[in-house]
Amino acid sequence: MFGPRERWTATQHSFLWQHATAMVPGFTGTTQVHLPLECTYDFEVAVAKYLHALRDGTIPLQFLFSGTVFSRGASGFTVQQVPWDREERFDMPVSVWRDLIQQHFPNTGWVRLDRDTIDALAVYRSSRGLLGFDEAITSLLAENTATREIS
Repeated sequence: MFGPRERWTATQHSFLWQHATAMVPGFTGTTQVHLPLECTYDFEVAVAKYLHALRDGTIPLQFLFSGTVFSRGASGFTVQQVPWDREERFDMPVSVWRDLIQQHFPNTGWVRLDRDTIDALAVYRSSRGLLGFDEAITSLLAENTATREIS
């Protein structure tokens, strides 16, 4: 994924997983907020490819904060910007992502196909009386294996 080890300094860079927005109710001191983090198993999305390639260890997450804080003032309210240098880091275990994917996509994966490929696969499936696309692809793979064994 990142090429030979000697190229890692050039090929390993952080990438944006997503932007998330949250309204935090009034707080003082320390406050915990649940922030949704969308997860996908779509291999057309770089983060899914990256996370799928990891076997164990942790995923280094970096949270960059920005926004506006509205608070009570002496005569109404005050407005303050959250400084751009506010951030937090968290090492999420790879097992958390794997468990999440297994929970929502048990024993499955996701493959994006061109419309023409899907249409052709539907014709193949229907002509052989197969019930689903998974059976159609399994049948095609079996035919391909049988053809190679004959050759």
